[in-house]
Amino acid sequence: MPHRTELYQDVPSTRWPIVYSPDYNITFMGLEKLHPFDAGKWGKVIDFLKGKIVRRNLP
Repeated sequence: MPHRTELYQDVPSTRWPIVYSPDYNITFMGLEKLHPFDAGKWGKVIDFLKGKIVRRNLP
């Protein structure tokens, strides 16, 4: 018998199938710029992905 799960849900075509929150970007009064770790990388990743998807759907 197959396992039943409700972990995955259908995503409407009007929504991005990506889990993201602006809270993932770490900031601390600008001091994050002094550290080599890219604290805002998740914001850059989501912008990159959205740009790729939009360009792919253009006629």
